[in-house]
Amino acid sequence: MLPEKVISQVSTCQDLVQCAYSLNDFEVNVYNKLTETGPLRADELADQMGRDRSTVYRALQKMLTCGMVHRETRSIERGGYYHVYRAISKDELKAKLQNCVDDWYHRMQSVLEHFGEEH
Repeated sequence: MLPEKVISQVSTCQDLVQCAYSLNDFEVNVYNKLTETGPLRADELADQMGRDRSTVYRALQKMLTCGMVHRETRSIERGGYYHVYRAISKDELKAKLQNCVDDWYHRMQSVLEHFGEEH
């Protein structure tokens, strides 16, 4: 549940994404970078952002969990594989956020309908 103070501080798209998915500024920046560049490996993304690969990898894992990023496995000709990460489009993210807001609104409406009935 989102306290009124947190909700009142949501004034930008980035605030909404952070609030809905419990992301920090860096994680949102990783998403934005992926939307600009297209699919990248974690090490390539880390190089472009000037950050450690493990830091970028943790951000990618968090965004995988909430569906903002997809991971594709690609094979290496001589054996082995690597992962490439792709951000969902801004339109897809907007639709996911709309569903999140709608779900929250309906849950709050349900609670209000039964307000005062709890013992």
